[in-house]
Amino acid sequence: MRPWIALALCCACAREFEGGGEADSDSDTDTDVASDGDSDTDTDTGPAPCGSGNRPLPDGLTALQRDDGESDWNVHGTTWEYPAGVSIPAQALWEATRFDLPHPARIHGFSVSWSNLPIAAADSELEAGLYGDFGYNGFDFWRGEALWTGTRCLEDAAGGAWVDYVFETPIDVAQPGLAYVAHPKGAGTEDAVFAMDHSYRGAGDCAAWNDCGSALNLPEADPDSTYDGVSFPIPYDYLVRLHVEYTDEATADEMAFEAVGDVAFGGRVSWGDYDRDGWDDALSGAQLWRNGGDGAFENVTGAAGLDGDGGGGVWGDYDNDGCLDLFVFHEGAAGVDRLWHGECDGTFADATAASGIEDIQDDVNCDDALDPERSPTHAAAWFDVDADGLVDLYMANYECDFDYYRDKVWHNDGGGVFSDWSGTSGFSNVRYASRGASPIDYEQDGDVDLLVNSYRLQPNVFYENRGGSVVERAAALGLAGVDEWGAFGHTIATAWGDLDGDADFDSVHANLAHPRYFHFSDKTQVLLQQADGAFEDTTGTWTDPGSSGSGLRYQETHSVPLLADFDQDGALDLVVSAVYPGRPTDFYWGAGDGTFVLDSYRSGITTTNGWGMAASDYDHDGDVDFALYDLWENRLGAEGGHWLAVQAIGDVDSNRAALGATVRVVAGGRTFVRHVAGGSGQGCQDSLSLHFGLGDALEVDRIEVDFPGGGTVRYEGPFGVDRKIWAMESGTTEEGW
Repeated sequence: MRPWIALALCCACAREFEGGGEADSDSDTDTDVASDGDSDTDTDTGPAPCGSGNRPLPDGLTALQRDDGESDWNVHGTTWEYPAGVSIPAQALWEATRFDLPHPARIHGFSVSWSNLPIAAADSELEAGLYGDFGYNGFDFWRGEALWTGTRCLEDAAGGAWVDYVFETPIDVAQPGLAYVAHPKGAGTEDAVFAMDHSYRGAGDCAAWNDCGSALNLPEADPDSTYDGVSFPIPYDYLVRLHVEYTDEATADEMAFEAVGDVAFGGRVSWGDYDRDGWDDALSGAQLWRNGGDGAFENVTGAAGLDGDGGGGVWGDYDNDGCLDLFVFHEGAAGVDRLWHGECDGTFADATAASGIEDIQDDVNCDDALDPERSPTHAAAWFDVDADGLVDLYMANYECDFDYYRDKVWHNDGGGVFSDWSGTSGFSNVRYASRGASPIDYEQDGDVDLLVNSYRLQPNVFYENRGGSVVERAAALGLAGVDEWGAFGHTIATAWGDLDGDADFDSVHANLAHPRYFHFSDKTQVLLQQADGAFEDTTGTWTDPGSSGSGLRYQETHSVPLLADFDQDGALDLVVSAVYPGRPTDFYWGAGDGTFVLDSYRSGITTTNGWGMAASDYDHDGDVDFALYDLWENRLGAEGGHWLAVQAIGDVDSNRAALGATVRVVAGGRTFVRHVAGGSGQGCQDSLSLHFGLGDALEVDRIEVDFPGGGTVRYEGPFGVDRKIWAMESGTTEEGW
């Protein structure tokens, strides 16, 4: 549930408090204020007789705060209810304040101003702790295992005095992230609680990331349907502060990636050289950006004959004339999907009507004002189902108000004409909320298979190609997701690549998984292909959301994964976007054994609320760049090792663009494998020019290409490194961009 929806349900009376005010917050971010050795909020003059957190703060720390410093009320002064008619203040609950750490940091402690202090013995203690994040939604913390808990004496907190909780050993946070100061309150109104200020955050609906930084957790609410109770943010700030020392403040020059250019890419990007000048151009949404070869992009949508209408598209040469064509799809029921034919002069002609491709599904009624009604397509992919040398088209159709659409399969009959193969040749007519279509020859047998990502807790679908017809085998191969209570996951996109160096294809499935349903939702999966062709999920049981067995951290809204060897060390690295405001992009270095190491800080990637992305060496400098709203240029160069770029061309029996081909490079005693993507997760597409990081290899022994419909072609070396090779199906090679 979105936080502001939860807030509306739980806190309808949030602005009603005793002696309240409505002062707007003067900041949407954590405020940094310097701490002196005694802490400007500490009134202690000497050791207290109790309190495990009672020790002095070091000098020179930074204090993070959200509050305005003034309070005369607390949660007991509210009339908040959850569920309706049940008082929140009277329930057992946890109070928490979130702190955003923009840099790696060392946390030394925190300060609290308490309220509603009980009448008790002077040596009674007040407990609070530091907790890690739970899903990066901004208000859920992992209370299953505290990073630190401690106490201070009740008498030290009298009169609203600030008290410091200082750790005996500081806690290092290696990556930017979230930390929470929290404490439990028992049922009733007798326990001490955090003091609360009167600054009313944002519009009170917590829609923006920094509108709200404080939260409540009701651990006993909805126990039969939710994990860890119910949490929601509140539009006021607790008087809590965090004392940190930043341990790494890298300069822009030290980051792996830099946002460059003045192109504002949309949520979907597909790379393809439409004008055949050797430079990858970009389709962003339905806007065509021409790569001028000097790092600058020009919007040529109108000049190229495109209408600029659509949500995304994928490149494919459906008539094998050597010029890329384009299929553009729409997410809504009003848009018309279009097939654009590349005219080989830098322009396109509308070939939709002649092709026979249409997206009408009148048996689903989403909008009474529309007749006919069209299917909302969220992704599409080109792949040659029957290996006849002509690429066919798959349309992944989504939903409207939980009414699902059938996916569409269009067989290329030649001559620019397509016939409807939906529900035939092994393709299912079952309605799914499809979000991604990712072709792959997972067996490397020359027949291209297809994974379709399903949302709404539905199983993913995997069509194994049996030489012109397909068999659905997702569950048998371990690609359907994890069945818990009849629910699978919200899989948005998939990336394919060899993650463990054994020269077969593994995959990463990005799943949206809500913390409230953590116990049965599929989290993002790393799936390694085994010797029998099945896939094993190596992410583990996620008993700790801070990390999985494969090294991934739990984010609620993981969206689209991207695999590429960004540092040329021979191991694929991983980028995972996360949708919704405030959610950061995760960047991981691949270890080459199927595990990953998080390095979001020094990656330099600052995109939040990310969506679709795609990779290309757009500037021909030998390292892989990518687009994720911004164009992210790889600054590493050849720092990690040598490289080779290979582009396959079908000039005999295969489709001209070699979509679906598998390319293997043998160098330095290792075999590296890549595939030519006819589409990837969420309607994006990587470059048709494949990038191989070779580590310290100084030459390439052999290149092999499995051409769909054309068999395997071997190109014996040696080939030099740090260059591009064109591999023709006819057996020849050419060098150069």
